[in-house]
Amino acid sequence: MKCVYWNTKSIEYLQLIIDILVCECPDVFFLSETHLEFLVINEAHFFKLGYEIFSNPGCERVKILKKMNVDVELSVQSKYYTSIKDKNTETYIVSIHFPSTMFQHIDGLKKFIRNFRNEIDSEIGDSLNERILIIGDFNVNPFEKPMIDFDGFLATNSPNGRKEITHLDESRSSYFNPTWKLYSRGHFPGTMHFKRPSGFSFDILEFHYLDQVVVSQKLKSDLVYERIEVIERIGETNFFDVKKNAIIGSDHLPILYEYNTI
Repeated sequence: MKCVYWNTKSIEYLQLIIDILVCECPDVFFLSETHLEFLVINEAHFFKLGYEIFSNPGCERVKILKKMNVDVELSVQSKYYTSIKDKNTETYIVSIHFPSTMFQHIDGLKKFIRNFRNEIDSEIGDSLNERILIIGDFNVNPFEKPMIDFDGFLATNSPNGRKEITHLDESRSSYFNPTWKLYSRGHFPGTMHFKRPSGFSFDILEFHYLDQVVVSQKLKSDLVYERIEVIERIGETNFFDVKKNAIIGSDHLPILYEYNTI
């Protein structure tokens, strides 16, 4: 299964979407800040390539294109995330577009992400028991407290780390965050470029992995292959200008996750 997520910044990139479908051939393509009307108007283009719009009523912030021969069913929906179940591998795939740090305090986002994790645990299942893949725009970095704290999402950077954490009298299972692997790329450590609002003199981070992939412990243990990449170039089209160190077009780069299970 290959999944791609892209926040398009409400710009109607028909040719770039087609280029991704042709060159990467994702089984499922999740799009944020993309209007359903735009997809419907161009449905014939997608149909020629073997793709269809997969209706997900209940989710306002993520739209879905999928290969016609991919057998999925709709799962839990909310304003900020959509979820489907891949019937072939019994894997739940959740795609998200969370509130922005431009309008929310980091502590507020931590509470929001904690509530999201609790919803996934109760509606889909625990990380230890269910194959769950989450891909999309968390609007925080992998190393920030909403992602790593016990009372946040509890996502670890260690593939062989603790699967379950106990704090005082409470135990919670962890998720694994393969997005950390992308920090080994020196020329562009991130999927989005923006300067922190806290002041350039003290906080010099400008590139961020707000778009991430996290997987449940059950899915991680069943993986025989995985690949995570940020799409910087498709054919002759650049999404990122290395010389200028700048994203071209949207303020986000697409992120790709491909996996095989036992």
